[in-house]
Amino acid sequence: EVDGLCLSVNGVPDHSIVRDVSFRVNAGEIVGIVGESGSGKTMVARSLMGLQPPAITISGGDIRFEGRSVPAMTGKELRALRGARLGMVFQEPMTSLNPSMTIGEQLDEPLKLHAQLDANARRARILDILLRVGIRDAQGALSAFPHQFSGGMRQRIMLASAMLLKPALLIADEPTTALDALVQREVLELMLEMVRGENTALLMISHD
Repeated sequence: EVDGLCLSVNGVPDHSIVRDVSFRVNAGEIVGIVGESGSGKTMVARSLMGLQPPAITISGGDIRFEGRSVPAMTGKELRALRGARLGMVFQEPMTSLNPSMTIGEQLDEPLKLHAQLDANARRARILDILLRVGIRDAQGALSAFPHQFSGGMRQRIMLASAMLLKPALLIADEPTTALDALVQREVLELMLEMVRGENTALLMISHD
C-alpha cells in the first residue's frame, strides 16, 4: 500500500520528482502504472523495494508491505524482503543479468540466501522454473551465459529469477520494452499465468 508518496532530490530545495502517489495492490490483483518516460514510474517502483538511488529520498508519505513500513526497515530487513517476498523484473534484461556468471549461478544465488534447500532441491526448482518460462533446454541453460540468449529469452530468465521464490508481489518495470510484438505477448501471457497460478500481486509499469 502506497500512501501519499513523495520523492525528492537530496540537497535541492523544492525539487520533488514524485508527488503524492497513492495506490494499493492486493494478492492476486494486477495494477498498472502508466505514464510518459521521465514521469517517475521507475522511481516509485524502486522505492517499493528500498532501491531508489542514494540521491533520492522519500520526503513524504509511506510505503507499507504486509502491514510494515518499508522506509522504516533496516538494511537487513530489506535484504530479507527482496527476492523472498518482493520480486522485480527490471526494464532492461541485457544489463540486469550479470555477464560474468552463468544462468545457473545467478538463479541459485537467491535460493541459497532465502530457501532452506540442498543443492539438488535448488537445482530441481531452477530447472522447473526455466521450463515454465519456456526455456526448452533448461539443463543446458544452467551452464550458459546471458550473451548466449536473445533479448526475449533473457527477459524470460529474468522473470524466472523474479518468480523463483514465489514472491507475494511482483513488480514488472517495462518488462517488454525491448521485445518484438509477438515476444511481448508471450512474456505478458506468461506473467499472467504465473501470477494467477501463485495468487501473486502484480504491479505492471509501462509507458504504453
